[in-house]
Amino acid sequence: MLGVLFLMRPVRAALVVALGAEMFLPELVTLKVPFMPPLDKHNLPYLCILVACLLRCPRRVTRLPKERWMVVLALLMLVGGVITGLTNGDSLVFGPGGEVFIRGLNLKDGLYMGIAGFVTTLLPMYLGYALFRKREDLNDLIAALAIAGLVYLPFAMVELRMSPQWHRWIYGYAQHDFLQTIRWGGYRPMVFMSHGLALARFLLASVICLVILARARRFLFGLPIRLLAWTQFLVLVACKSTGAIVFALVGVPIVALVKPKRQVLVAALLAFAIVLYPALRSSGLFPVAPILEAAGAVQTDRADSLAFRFINEDALLARARQRIFFGWGEYDRNAIRDEAGRKSSVFDGYWIIRLSVNGIVGFIAAFGPLLIPVLWARRLMPSVAQENDQWIVAGMASLLTLLALDLIPNGLFAYYPYLIAGVLTRRLRELTTEARRRELEPEAG
Repeated sequence: MLGVLFLMRPVRAALVVALGAEMFLPELVTLKVPFMPPLDKHNLPYLCILVACLLRCPRRVTRLPKERWMVVLALLMLVGGVITGLTNGDSLVFGPGGEVFIRGLNLKDGLYMGIAGFVTTLLPMYLGYALFRKREDLNDLIAALAIAGLVYLPFAMVELRMSPQWHRWIYGYAQHDFLQTIRWGGYRPMVFMSHGLALARFLLASVICLVILARARRFLFGLPIRLLAWTQFLVLVACKSTGAIVFALVGVPIVALVKPKRQVLVAALLAFAIVLYPALRSSGLFPVAPILEAAGAVQTDRADSLAFRFINEDALLARARQRIFFGWGEYDRNAIRDEAGRKSSVFDGYWIIRLSVNGIVGFIAAFGPLLIPVLWARRLMPSVAQENDQWIVAGMASLLTLLALDLIPNGLFAYYPYLIAGVLTRRLRELTTEARRRELEPEAG
């Protein structure tokens, strides 16, 4: 992995390492280092990229970003984790005879949570910001995501026919419960990813990137990109993940047909909705009943699954509100348990995980990096001069919003959404500089 980082230029090496590890390394294999989260294929590549950059091009990764909100979010993540540890010193006892005992947290636990959050979110974003400096670098990211999805197509198609087996064939074990791969009378592929939902999200990102390339009149190996995008979309539908299919049905027409200024407006409105989602759910203003009715009209099983999710969220929200600012911390302290002390709650959405573990502070630190660039793109769009830049920035803002939306019903699974956020942030910084330069040119003349 480190060899690739030294043989290729930093941008392409980072893409090969980050995406290649996500696509082909095994799940459930971890390396434990003191004061660090378990290192696996999702976070270890970014640490390797950081180490290689410190050795090869240290100036790129040793400067604080000009975007002070990135620094604030990093401090919020680190300090918030420490305070979570310090405010959860009480032990928890469950069961009629105290059979389940969960110890209280301390400063060490708080540091661990802060560092784990930083490695998960802020590190991929910072590397994207520090390394991807030029217009061509953003184009490389879009092309890499598009190509990565296309590379995965034959693997996914084999599993659609033969059931998810690649991980067992290559690494000797299955990475997830097989029952969750059966859906709609067929199979939901996983290939080498942690879950079928993770694969569907990855293919969704690839489809959107193919549409961006087509709309920006880019080329890919001289092949008709529209045909590739349609092929990718059909395989995504065959993967049987309802959320990703819905997001593709909404996102593809928007990216392909809606003008950039309106596109980023829609993305910004959705970003605000994501930020407000916990408050809407807590207050009962989120339209749960209409969504369940619409899901029931499509498929009864989907409506039942959504109903379970909403009921579960209500219970988890009630517990999260007991420590709303800094959360309950790790080690299942945030879980709901029955009278016997057994866990009776399921954590599906990333938003409720962050809210219950680290409170509002953790929620903001986790979703802020994904949504602030979208809002910035909306503000900056009127001053972007080149039409091609407008389409690409709007498309990437839309993609980032869709990925953030998918974190409402589903888990995080992988950290490349934060890499995308960092790359988009850096491109917005460069476009802002270009706009200011154009404003000063008439005055200088």
